[in-house]
Amino acid sequence: MQVKGTALRTTRDFVKVNFPDYYNKWLDALTPESKKLFSSTLDATSWYPYKEGYSIPVGRIMQICYNNDFKTGGDKLGSWSAEIGLKGFYKVFLLIASPQFLLQRASKIFTTFYEPSEIEASITGPNDAILRILRFDEIDEAIEYRIAGWIRKALELANCREPQYEIKRSMAKGDSATEIYFSWK
Repeated sequence: MQVKGTALRTTRDFVKVNFPDYYNKWLDALTPESKKLFSSTLDATSWYPYKEGYSIPVGRIMQICYNNDFKTGGDKLGSWSAEIGLKGFYKVFLLIASPQFLLQRASKIFTTFYEPSEIEASITGPNDAILRILRFDEIDEAIEYRIAGWIRKALELANCREPQYEIKRSMAKGDSATEIYFSWK
């Protein structure tokens, strides 16, 4: 499993900006392989090993900054990542895109960041949808919540009122797929 460098950069920058006092503690808590990656220049367009470059560093954020609260930490990290990634030109796009179109595009975008993965969105009504993660090796709860938090924030940026989600099935907990149910007003 591989992940694009953009995800590593936003992970690192999240800690630097939101928890500057914990940045060195976080870096020191990484495995030697992970620390080596984060101590070098991260190329946004390059592929990095998923476990060392993403899963372990995100897990350490959950431990150090959120006392292992994967839901809160993953949501905050995903939300922050969406805010950073969807500014500028994309923010204007969000103002005119329908939530349904946004979810369909987001599912395709995620598959370009995580290789190999299979993610699909299903629109179930005018104000709700399901994101299904069908293939994603070694996914964990923190990453599931990060993805859910990213979508929640993107919906908010697209002027959906009070977007919410619930993870009803979880590959991290042994289900055959992850299903995240979204609703908004």
